[in-house]
Amino acid sequence: MTSSVVSLLPRAEPLAPASKAALERVTAAAFGQRRKMLRASLRTLGIAPEPLLEAAGVTPTARAEELSVAEFCALARALNIRF
Repeated sequence: MTSSVVSLLPRAEPLAPASKAALERVTAAAFGQRRKMLRASLRTLGIAPEPLLEAAGVTPTARAEELSVAEFCALARALNIRF
C-alpha cells in the first residue's frame, strides 16, 4: 500500500480573473448541450455568440471541452463587458 500527501497552495492572484456569476452562466451554457460547437451552445445565453467569442479570442467552432480555464474566463469577462 502506498500513501501520498498533497499540499495545495492558493495563488496570490487568480490564473484568469472573472466574475463568478458570469463564469457560471458561460460554463452552464457551454456544457448544457453535448458535443455542440460553442457558437451553437452559447445561444442559450440569449445573445449572439459570435461577438462574444470574437471578443474573447475563442474559435466559434471550438467545443466546450477544448477550452482552457483562461479561455472560459475570457468569455465571462467578454459577457460582462458586452451585456
